[in-house]
Amino acid sequence: MARITFDIAAVHDPAQWLHSHLVMEISQHIFSYAVISQEKKLVQLRFYEMDARYNHELAEELEGIIHTDEIIKTAVDKKTFVYNFSESQLVPEQYFNTDGSKDLIELLHGDLNTGITLSEKVQGGEYYNIYQVPAEIHNLFQQNFGDSKYWHYYSLWPAAEQQQEDRPASYLSVLFYPNRILASVVKDNQLHLLQSYSYEAAEDVAYYLLNVCRQLQLPPENVPVILSGMIDVSSVLYTEIYKYFGQLSLAQFSIVSSNPALDGYPPHFFSPLMKMALCVS
Repeated sequence: MARITFDIAAVHDPAQWLHSHLVMEISQHIFSYAVISQEKKLVQLRFYEMDARYNHELAEELEGIIHTDEIIKTAVDKKTFVYNFSESQLVPEQYFNTDGSKDLIELLHGDLNTGITLSEKVQGGEYYNIYQVPAEIHNLFQQNFGDSKYWHYYSLWPAAEQQQEDRPASYLSVLFYPNRILASVVKDNQLHLLQSYSYEAAEDVAYYLLNVCRQLQLPPENVPVILSGMIDVSSVLYTEIYKYFGQLSLAQFSIVSSNPALDGYPPHFFSPLMKMALCVS
């Protein structure tokens, strides 16, 4: 059963809800959303953690949230949903072919998880993102938000990363979710990797990141590694990563850190969702 893990009301004045934008992120285990005002300020933020093991169970949990969550039912100017399922592949623009998209996803990710294959141009890049979404999930959101736009997380993430000030030429960005990480690697100002990894232990994460550095010939002791999402500096997970990487830092995000409603939370907790929200607002 879905449960709320974070529920933060940043604005209580109903007038501030006018002309706002509701941005929702949907993944296998997390459903979260942020409401952004016309002035690009946070109005409301809410995280749900899902218990679903199968796609039909996830669809049932999401349908329950859509019909009971009073924020989602609020009339706002725009609604956008961002898929964050792992069946995704970036393809250089010159090799992109719509007709072969489904075959490519099944070749790389298997054909056990049937779904709808979608594609879109990566913002700010010369790539297309081909991805698969469970059919029951896509149909559910199309039926309830028919006038909304949808994206995949990987189609927006590179553009959000490019907006960082003083971005190094080479770096590794890691987003943490419950038992899952997303890793992005930029080397010499070129995107080299966007990948999702499931993990059970802290050692798994360290292994994945070290293996990525080995494959791309990036020295762990020197490459900047930026962490964001659900990771605590006092956790075993952070300690394990700290053993191997010499330039470890937590993502900072000004709109989060300057908001009084979020003062009790580390800025890096919500920076992934907020960056996506601002990227499409």
